[in-house]
Amino acid sequence: MKGVYLSNLPLSAKVFCSLFLLGIGLGSLAAFTQAATAVGLSYEDVKGSLAPEMPMTHMGHGQMSMEKEIDIGQISNTAKVWIRTPLLIQTSHTHLFGQTLIAGLLGLIFLFSSIKEWKKALILALPFIGTILDIGGMWLTRFVWQPFAVLVLMGGSIFALGYVMIAVISLYELWLKKGASV
Repeated sequence: MKGVYLSNLPLSAKVFCSLFLLGIGLGSLAAFTQAATAVGLSYEDVKGSLAPEMPMTHMGHGQMSMEKEIDIGQISNTAKVWIRTPLLIQTSHTHLFGQTLIAGLLGLIFLFSSIKEWKKALILALPFIGTILDIGGMWLTRFVWQPFAVLVLMGGSIFALGYVMIAVISLYELWLKKGASV
């Protein structure tokens, strides 16, 4: 954006951009924590949660019921949450809208960065690509081939990488880079 850069913005715009980046960062940490506790962060956790059929807990010899008390150590190799198809549809719908909107607003701030245009374009694309890989990977894992679970992990990581790069560069340029005086 020729002539308008983050370092030149008025104080109110710098505060707005900084607080938006902070809020999105805190929201991302909450989402990461939710994913870690509900599904898990390993390839096996994601694969099990998106399996076409609900994983079953092993029953011991002679047990007559499908219900049995287990401790947390016994579920480490099985999915913590099995995501049924209606929940996958709901999650896809809300995450595609939400993450795309977040990526767009992050990008809107980052458009005013003074880094080279090709680097800016590459970094701006990361959250969008991450979202597509994440949600697409969920559907491919469920309905095509379970090893596509790796796309879910890659997608989340790429989204996070894009956010971190945008936030760090933007905050540096907003507050530390020397620009025209306000």
